[in-house]
Amino acid sequence: MRTATRFAFVLGFGVALAGQCAPAFAAQPYEGFWASTKKDCRDDDSPNRMSIEGSNRLYWYETRCRASEITADGKLGWKMKLACEGEGQKFRSNPRVSIAADGKLVMDNGPVGQARRQTYVRCEIAKKR
Repeated sequence: MRTATRFAFVLGFGVALAGQCAPAFAAQPYEGFWASTKKDCRDDDSPNRMSIEGSNRLYWYETRCRASEITADGKLGWKMKLACEGEGQKFRSNPRVSIAADGKLVMDNGPVGQARRQTYVRCEIAKKR
């Protein structure tokens, strides 16, 4: 195979693979920074803040979880299987996460908090310069 033909073949194959992988890298609507109130959004040390990064990593003040399974449950709802660590303990959680009509994130049966349902507002985090 001539060099130019080989290069075109490899380039085309790489583009085809990238096209198939692209949806996996798309941000999910639930990704980002969230808090119980807008005031908690401004407090970096608030235990009422959380972040969801890379669609499968969830972080709270003293708890972090990784989702091994995420399945759609309605138009803006997802069921997750989480492996978590917090305060020296390892545990599992199976929450349902959804985006409400008002844009709030609702987590049922989450791994943190006293209530069986937590509601969070989206935090607008200023970009560092």
